[in-house]
Amino acid sequence: MIYNKSCLRRKILLIFILIVLVLSIPLLIYKRKLPKKVGIISLRHEVNIGNNLIKYAISIIIKQLGYTPYIVGTHWRDFNISFLNKTTNLVIIKNNFSEIKRNDYDVLMVNSDQTWRRFDKDFYDYGFLKFAESWKIKKFAYGASLGYDYWKLTQKDEEVAKKLIANFSDISVREEGAVKLIEEHFGRTPTFVLDPTLLIDKEYYLNIIKDYKGSRIMNKKYIFVYTISNPIEVFEAVKNASLILNYETYYLRLNNYTTIENFLYYLLKSDCVITNSFHGTVFSIIFNKPFITIYNKLNARARYLSLGNLFGISDRLFENKEKPDFNQLINPLKINLTLLKQLRLKSINFIKKNLESI
Repeated sequence: MIYNKSCLRRKILLIFILIVLVLSIPLLIYKRKLPKKVGIISLRHEVNIGNNLIKYAISIIIKQLGYTPYIVGTHWRDFNISFLNKTTNLVIIKNNFSEIKRNDYDVLMVNSDQTWRRFDKDFYDYGFLKFAESWKIKKFAYGASLGYDYWKLTQKDEEVAKKLIANFSDISVREEGAVKLIEEHFGRTPTFVLDPTLLIDKEYYLNIIKDYKGSRIMNKKYIFVYTISNPIEVFEAVKNASLILNYETYYLRLNNYTTIENFLYYLLKSDCVITNSFHGTVFSIIFNKPFITIYNKLNARARYLSLGNLFGISDRLFENKEKPDFNQLINPLKINLTLLKQLRLKSINFIKKNLESI
């Protein structure tokens, strides 16, 4: 009798285990099919157009690769928050990055833009994932930028960052000149990749403004002027260029009322561009617009120089003390599209490689 009861209990337990396993199979299959969640760590306080279009573009690439992107770190006062809410998943950090929990994502990726430039107290978090230092989770950096063509980090920042970056499976930068600097100071060899906005076809940007109506009608050819500040050199150049070419001008200065749609629409419809913005330069390339860029060598010029060397457009880039060549505003832009496609493939493969192993 004792034997029979013991045997019966074992049978019941075995049946129960089998039932649990059978019921768990659909759930396991479902979980396996769910796209892995990618936490894309971005600057919290960067609210400019270029930075938001980076978030838009990188989200598209992550989705195309079969994963679910989450843009983490966007500031809740971001004036283009409505645009990003329509195009990707946002996670707003209101206080600090400790709001992110270990099981929120399957992989963490430091986003592109100047994420390796110290802007504020969150530097170690947005640039090197200090908040996740002890986590056993895949981490890598895509297209990070130091901002400068020389080493600017303090010794302390370098020591902390070097320790944190040792936990990254892979790193990449968007400026060619940064490769050597990273090798010298971090002891890692990063891959050179494109800014995320160059990873997708221009049709994605055209889709943003397919139903957009401009607020101002331009009656003749015009220069699109996009500035991130009010430099005298740019205004002087615009004044001279409009007189020489007999073009109208459309000014768009980055402020709390500047929208992504406005930026894309008037740049697209323009005949040429004058800018002091890195992404003003990038989107002139994307939309194939003749342009000149006037940059300040003290303000992160590495981005401009790398872009100029890469695409053979250095003759369109002028330091703010130089006299611009206004002929460049009527000279057609000639970009090596084969090179662009090759670099785009290399850059996307970098992301793909780092996501496939999670």
